[in-house]
Amino acid sequence: MAESDDQYDALGAIYERAKHIPTGLAERATLLSAVGDLLGRSVLDVACGTGFYARLFHDLGATRVVGVDSAGEMIGYARHVEEREPRGITYEQHDATDLPVLGEFDVVTAVWLLGYADDESALDAMIANLTANLAPDGRLVVLVPNPDADWDLLGQYGRYGYEITRTGPMNVKQPVNVHVLGDPPFDFDSFYWERGVFDAALTRAGLDVTRQPAVTPDDERGEEFWGPLRKSPSFAVFSAVRGER
Repeated sequence: MAESDDQYDALGAIYERAKHIPTGLAERATLLSAVGDLLGRSVLDVACGTGFYARLFHDLGATRVVGVDSAGEMIGYARHVEEREPRGITYEQHDATDLPVLGEFDVVTAVWLLGYADDESALDAMIANLTANLAPDGRLVVLVPNPDADWDLLGQYGRYGYEITRTGPMNVKQPVNVHVLGDPPFDFDSFYWERGVFDAALTRAGLDVTRQPAVTPDDERGEEFWGPLRKSPSFAVFSAVRGER
């Protein structure tokens, strides 16, 4: 069991490091500005990974938090932390393409999920599944690769903790490799979709869509450091609520 605990802790240390590098701090601040006050609210976190945001949502006052991910390894780590530091968070293994209705939630979040949809039809299906879990006045908050990214600025992204390299041509979506710096470094693949695709898909689902301005920490690094990231963040956050019928 000790070896298993060590393996889980090593997994979490690697993957959650991306939440603490500069771009991760901006990601977190922007997401939380879109989510709003969670006191007494229920939250479904889809593509929860290691449970980083699920735990944060609980600690910010959410009374019911459910985390969902398709990867058994990630759910295993999240449950490992829940056993060690009980918060009452429930974790379930589901793929977003066939996500069941798990309840009516005040807030549904999907961080870095929608960019992995196979095509626009699959994107619509994912959003429909997310929306099906919303309470009548609920809010869907999604964080996706920035469709308005300035590739010259992204080429200088090493100062923010990772490097982004295009790995193929743009065809509705641009494949990239993300190399997270640190010890040890690690890589993952991602996709930057064309401008307008995500907000159009959310609108087709009957949602009123708002794009959240990028938020950066107010720290000693100042405007020279954070200004370029706000101008062209690696991410975009959309907040969506049910429109008037």
